[in-house]
Amino acid sequence: MITRLATALADRYRIEGELGAGGMATVYLAADLKHDRKVAIKVLKPELAAVLGGERFLSEIKTTARLQHPHILPLLDSGVADGLLFYVMPLVTGETLRARLERERQLAIDDALLIAREVADALGHAHGHGIIHRDIKPENILLQDGHALVADFGIALAVHSAGRERMTQTGMSLGTPQYMSPEQAMGERTIDARSDIYALGAITYEMLVGEAPFTGPSVQAIVARVLSEEPRAIGVQRKAVPLEVEDAVMRALEKLPADRFASAREFATALISGGGGARQRAVAPAVQARRVPLVFALGASTMVFAALAAWGWMRPATSAPDVVRYQLSVDSIVDTRDWTGSVAISPDGRTIVHTSSLDGPLLRRDRDGLEFTPISGTEGAQGPAFSPDGRRVVFFSAGRILAASIDGGPVEVIVPDSKHPTALAWGDDDYLYGQNAAANTGLLRVRARSGAQWEPFTTLDTAAGQWSHLLPAMLPNGHGFVFQVGYADGRTDIAVSDARGENIELLFPGSRARYVSGGYLVYATSDGRLWFIPFDARSRKVTGTATQIASRIPGTMVGSVSFDVSRSGTLVFAQEDTRAQRELVWVSRDGMRTAFDSTWHGGFVSPRLSPDGRTLAVSVQDRTSAHIWLKPTAGGEPRRLTLGSAQHDEPAWSPDGRSLSFISGGTGSTVGAVYRRALGGSTTNELVLQMDRAASEQLWSPVGGWLLVRTTTPMLGAGDVLRYRPGVDAAPVPVLDSPRSEYSPSVSPDGRWLAYGSNESGRLEVYVVSFPTPDGRKWQVSTDGGVSSVWSPRGNELFFLDLRGNMIAVSVQTGPEFSSGETRVLFAAGDLATRAVSRRNYDVTSDAQRFVMVRTAGGAYSAQLVVVENFASELTKRATGREP
Repeated sequence: MITRLATALADRYRIEGELGAGGMATVYLAADLKHDRKVAIKVLKPELAAVLGGERFLSEIKTTARLQHPHILPLLDSGVADGLLFYVMPLVTGETLRARLERERQLAIDDALLIAREVADALGHAHGHGIIHRDIKPENILLQDGHALVADFGIALAVHSAGRERMTQTGMSLGTPQYMSPEQAMGERTIDARSDIYALGAITYEMLVGEAPFTGPSVQAIVARVLSEEPRAIGVQRKAVPLEVEDAVMRALEKLPADRFASAREFATALISGGGGARQRAVAPAVQARRVPLVFALGASTMVFAALAAWGWMRPATSAPDVVRYQLSVDSIVDTRDWTGSVAISPDGRTIVHTSSLDGPLLRRDRDGLEFTPISGTEGAQGPAFSPDGRRVVFFSAGRILAASIDGGPVEVIVPDSKHPTALAWGDDDYLYGQNAAANTGLLRVRARSGAQWEPFTTLDTAAGQWSHLLPAMLPNGHGFVFQVGYADGRTDIAVSDARGENIELLFPGSRARYVSGGYLVYATSDGRLWFIPFDARSRKVTGTATQIASRIPGTMVGSVSFDVSRSGTLVFAQEDTRAQRELVWVSRDGMRTAFDSTWHGGFVSPRLSPDGRTLAVSVQDRTSAHIWLKPTAGGEPRRLTLGSAQHDEPAWSPDGRSLSFISGGTGSTVGAVYRRALGGSTTNELVLQMDRAASEQLWSPVGGWLLVRTTTPMLGAGDVLRYRPGVDAAPVPVLDSPRSEYSPSVSPDGRWLAYGSNESGRLEVYVVSFPTPDGRKWQVSTDGGVSSVWSPRGNELFFLDLRGNMIAVSVQTGPEFSSGETRVLFAAGDLATRAVSRRNYDVTSDAQRFVMVRTAGGAYSAQLVVVENFASELTKRATGREP
């Protein structure tokens, strides 16, 4: 063919050799004789040319000539030469993206995002001219001097115009299956710009991960996966990819076109806001293209973030309202690791306060500071809120409500006896608004001074099933309050009232709301998403539709308070980033770590060893589901036990190891359901217990047939340990008659003693009482705080984690009487994802010589805060499409 082509084009081009060949065309190096330059000539395969025909090809290829864009490879010439269909492009002295991927496999994150944004820019230009590429793939993206050029618009359109019937006659197909959108793979006739967006999402995924979202041994296998499976989470495979970038790519890969970005420009914008670096770095704002990184050593930790982001936080509040977003790492205090905490921001937006560990102090960071520093006297603080002048913080600790100066000094006790952790609002009238009970009360208020008494403020609508009023926030200019309404079945709504706490109206489902200047409410939902909605404070009416801002907003001990908005318009929120990035490890008593299975990673929660030690059951979570998996401890493939879309969590073995129970459901009738599955081939789930309260933990006693369930009062995290014998008892009953919360129950091997955690002293400690009926005696076995207790299988030791993250062993004697002896530290577990209040994320082997534990892949968890300055400007632009 080269001789035939050279002869036909001898008057215009001198063919110098073949550059490469693909399924549809061959590319030749040539000299443009008229213009004295090197060019590339692409010649369609004869069988494809026969399908298209010269007239159709020339008509459609002209569309490429209309596309004049810096990231689109231009068309120089086209025609028919001796029956060969060809077109001419500039010679790119670089390489294809495919060649670079084959050489590097994974690209640097900044490089991948730059290429993706430039390709999106090119696609947006083409889409604006009504042209869909239909064959975006790494082979069609050329790289020159670090920038991207998109090629082959014309051939894709021409082939599409030829019709599927004529194409299938040749055995050829348009599109590469790894990058085909589901609608294209199914052969839909109408393909729009969102198909190209899907393809670019797949390419971006491959640049970040190292392989396309779906691969397989054949075209049919790949297409089947494209149509039926979800892509594996990016963060599982590459932790450094920012969460917002992962969210943008995953949205581009949605199965339904309506669920993707509406335009390539939106996709590019999402990638920009997603960031330019690792999760430990800030997201560089879009107000300047060049990044100049600064590195700050923060004591025992290092935080790296873009210099421009640092400038954005430190610049004066009166500067131009550019929207600037970035991430902050809260790891300068060791105890904050593996703890998301709650956050508050001062009214002027200049100071952020964040909770640390279960027993740690509040952490303060100023706009002109470089790290978080502790506020003295605030140990064990939860639910912080600023005073109207921004100089003091109110918080809950050790059963009391206290107020402290952010500069340190004496701490004032406001309410000496507060029954449960609570999040307050500090009003301009110098009242604190909140709640002082687990349930069955509306909002209360108390003067922000020592010795004041709670006063009723709002009234529950018990006829409607209302359980509690929580998490209040003031509207501006005395127009009233927004707050959360909780129901007995676990539902929550956002409500609004006037300044007197009267004339209450329900607005929409949600778990917390804050007002943003300019006329918006920002609120969270129970699935960990953050939203905004237009809202008129004067009339207390919603005036528009909701738009999602972010996802993976963690809950806390005092409700969904992992975000805050200053009066000046700065948003700060926490994001979880470890759920799908964990690994299981064996840990010996001296702290030596060994991989359980180095090839298995996921969102592991609550690993449980079978009584014979041969099988591990574990819940594996992702952003939308949780399932129980089984895996032999001696090696072998994991097997998923549960099916469907419900949440399946907290596995527990029966004493004989023949069945496994788990908590299943999420809302409504399944909120407190415990199911059991007989092992050995059964696929039927037996309903063991159904309650109207949420369940967070469950286990079986070694003897006696007792099922123990820890319940959770809706939205407060406060609950009871219940005991129940299936087939014997009519209903479960509390083991302890206590107003305090109990956590992580564990029954001794002889069935006589119950260990559990409780904050009854104001700090979480581990206690032991008789079981199944406590006789009034109680032993505190921890001395420096404790959570997540479990008995050794022989009953001679009790293990738990102290609040510093150490694994503790206590020598005990059980039988008719209980006694505890020596307490010793076995090993430090700071790199292990263990310190959960309401679940035990580890188990012990039958010989008590090893533990199976959950570790964050790549190191210890570090809480991430996202800050968005001049947030109201962004909301106005997103809500109206206009600059404010």
